[in-house]
Amino acid sequence: MSSPSREAILASASRLFGDRGYRSVTVRDIASDAGVSAALVMKLFGSKEKLFAAAQPDERLLGELNVPREEIGAALAFRVLMRREREMQEPWAMLPFTVQDSPDPEATRAEAREKYLGHIAALIGDTTPNRRHAAVVVSLMIGFGEAVRTLGLFDDWDFDEVVAHYGALVQAQIDACPVA
Repeated sequence: MSSPSREAILASASRLFGDRGYRSVTVRDIASDAGVSAALVMKLFGSKEKLFAAAQPDERLLGELNVPREEIGAALAFRVLMRREREMQEPWAMLPFTVQDSPDPEATRAEAREKYLGHIAALIGDTTPNRRHAAVVVSLMIGFGEAVRTLGLFDDWDFDEVVAHYGALVQAQIDACPVA
């Protein structure tokens, strides 16, 4: 069930958890930011843990990438920049918070590792031990997501220049991965 209050709470929770992490955000902080009562937040979500889970980035943002293998690096970089332009959540930038600040960091780490690493490994056809090339691509994307969203390192660059430059770095790892 979707309502304006629920959507406002999720938007506030997503932004606050992304900016400050799980432990530093209270239900009262989220309620205040969303313009609702803390009681309504608890009524709709049941607990801070459930709200945290509901506020995670949409997993579809990582999927639906249908480009030739030689364009994957640029496509991944493009998506990060487009999410910034549209003021959408950035899954790559939120991943460290999601794991470190989770109510159960070890379980969240295992789940996130498999989701992100598995997705990229399947996307690039990485069957190497420990999915080494996919691991480097995931690392590069987490760093890029953080650099773009948290540090604003590419704010002064031309959009297409960033896509070409960073996309080439990611693509180098993809190209180094033997095709299965």
